[in-house]
Amino acid sequence: MNGATTFAVPAVADLVYWTVFAIAVSVVAAPLLVRRRDGPALTLRNIGLATILIVPLTAALAFTMSDNELRLDGDRIVLHAAHFYQAERPLAEFDLARARSGRYDAIPEARLGVRTNGIGLPGYAAGWYTARDGGAIVVLLTDRERVVYLPARSGPALLISVEQPERFLAALRAAQTGR
Repeated sequence: MNGATTFAVPAVADLVYWTVFAIAVSVVAAPLLVRRRDGPALTLRNIGLATILIVPLTAALAFTMSDNELRLDGDRIVLHAAHFYQAERPLAEFDLARARSGRYDAIPEARLGVRTNGIGLPGYAAGWYTARDGGAIVVLLTDRERVVYLPARSGPALLISVEQPERFLAALRAAQTGR
């Protein structure tokens, strides 16, 4: 990786992990809501099966949500979000003159619409979304206070949480002008 610079993505908040835990507990406990005439042994068996299936899956999901990386590699932006979602795009595909940084709420063109393929939890979003204007956005949001929005000339825009948004934008602009 000649000339690669890595930018820190803010850590995933505890609320996200508690949400995943609550979902797992709800799914595991769901057999308790079903009255069975076969008795409590079958209900306990179903809870055991749900635990065997759900706990490893949700643990893996929780682990992958912290596996995020943002890199500027020469003239390419490389994003890995939640181990499942990856984007590697040339810098020339983005309109850096219209790029914005700040709070998510203060960037109206970056408002997320429908999630087409991704993860959406309170405090965490990763994957492919549609924008309110109908375009596509590749998203990695772990902190809505430190966000960079990169509108695209072609292809999907990027919406990324970055520890130092202004440093990231400055590096993108310097790479685009060849400095």
